[in-house]
Amino acid sequence: MYSRFHGIFSLFLISVSVLIGLLSIMSESLLMVLLYAMLILISLPTIVYSFCSKCSCRDSCSHILPGRLSKFLPPRKQGNYTPRDILGVVVPVTALLIFPQPWLWKNIPFLTIFWLLFFIALVEVNIFVCRSCSNEKCPLYPKKK
Repeated sequence: MYSRFHGIFSLFLISVSVLIGLLSIMSESLLMVLLYAMLILISLPTIVYSFCSKCSCRDSCSHILPGRLSKFLPPRKQGNYTPRDILGVVVPVTALLIFPQPWLWKNIPFLTIFWLLFFIALVEVNIFVCRSCSNEKCPLYPKKK
């Protein structure tokens, strides 16, 4: 239950961060807003398919929504994550972070909030969500020493 709060909270923080990126672009270019919105709409199912669809814990995931969304995508065999699976997360996340940077740099408060929220979300996931997860195949699974 405790980790579910952090799972939902981290997704909320990432969503607000991306929304701030979208708002920073909106002040200058409708075309770029539409492109970023399309990037968001393509990135989300790509990330969920690449990572969450393969997770053995998707039914009990603290993030809740990605596991549920993965059931609407083509099924995948659970097991070790491949470099291709990892790229299916890294490339879209990187694109979502990099695309709005030129506009964010023109608005330092937005830039600061964007990165602060994203960083807090990563800490939340690492400290609370990953440590409560039992997917031993996940590359982020906390290794026991």
